[in-house]
Amino acid sequence: MRRQEEPSSTYAAAFTPEVRQAVALLFAQHFLTHLHAELQKPDDILSQDYDDIPGREATESMLRQTREAFPTAEDEPLPQQNLFKVWVEFERDSKYEELAFVGYGRIYLERLLDLRDGTPESLHRLLTVMRAVFTKYDYREAKLPVSTFLHLENLMRFLMVQIVRQSLPQYADEGLNLIALQSRAYQRDMFEYFEGVLDATLAENVRLLHGILPEEVANELKRNGKVVPNYVPDAAVIFTDFEHFSVSAERLLPEQIVEQLDAYFTAFDEIAGRHGLEKIKTIGDSYMAVAGVPQPHDEPVRAACEAALEILAASERISGPDGWKIRIGMHVGPLVAGVIGKQKFSYDVWGSTVNFASRMESSGAPGRINVSAAFHDRAPKTYRWEARGPQPVKGLGTAEMYFLLG
Repeated sequence: MRRQEEPSSTYAAAFTPEVRQAVALLFAQHFLTHLHAELQKPDDILSQDYDDIPGREATESMLRQTREAFPTAEDEPLPQQNLFKVWVEFERDSKYEELAFVGYGRIYLERLLDLRDGTPESLHRLLTVMRAVFTKYDYREAKLPVSTFLHLENLMRFLMVQIVRQSLPQYADEGLNLIALQSRAYQRDMFEYFEGVLDATLAENVRLLHGILPEEVANELKRNGKVVPNYVPDAAVIFTDFEHFSVSAERLLPEQIVEQLDAYFTAFDEIAGRHGLEKIKTIGDSYMAVAGVPQPHDEPVRAACEAALEILAASERISGPDGWKIRIGMHVGPLVAGVIGKQKFSYDVWGSTVNFASRMESSGAPGRINVSAAFHDRAPKTYRWEARGPQPVKGLGTAEMYFLLG
């Protein structure tokens, strides 16, 4: 839950306009010193963090905006010391001349305006720009931890406090409080922003993990760091494959192949999920799903029959009269289920039931659902069948098979 914002009267009532104007003008002069130095850098430096933002144009725009907002800032000689250079080189090996500050410059300009105005609206603009800059900046690619941003803000506040003490001794107490109060609001909102990023990242990781593994398997993996292999005494396995896929795919562009397979497999996923089957994997143009894993299924054969009939209908609808022709094979029996891999997890099933289901698919025919005798014998009597008699099974001799008709 987001914490309550700073009281709306903080900047308007706690500090006099004279103090706010003096502090803001002081740091506007330091900001102008920095912007002039920025414009001496080559274009490739100025645009290194945001390829889609012309760094020089953005810096010149900030220079104009600062002059318009603080028209007296350049009436006196600008500070010789570059606050930004001291800031970035204070405790790090970084070189100011090799870095761009386009994004942070936008934040700092709003910071100056908020110091000057001290209204809820000016604070809101500052925090909104901060979030927009952090969202656009690829801090993950830069490998910068959240602690770095919090530390940099602590350091900027420290330097600003020192400058107020030296340059505005008459306003020292109020000026220091003003900077501290603004920094607290800024730093708190920065923390909440990254907290939200972390929450969103964790949620996305969970979503992706559940897309790879069944939910209960994913939870076991997160809880124990491993998944115990599971013997499943009764499961129905479906395999699908497209007739002459390799030949027809040679005539298509890669993106056409992927788009077509995605259309089929997306439809198959929806059907499998609706009937309580777990999609196990796709290999090329082959699709595999099981009823009975990771949780037992009350009627795995019936569920597989319903899913197979709908998969066949969906395939024919997507293919049209001249598209790919699907073969579907099914078998039922015991198997072993588990997770393999450490870096890339894969939930899979093994055993003779799986192998025989695969043989049912390869021994079938385009546009037909081919099943084993064991599967046929377990199926509800309401389904229609076509007996095929003994058929050759690669590596296994012959076996009775049936076509499921509807």
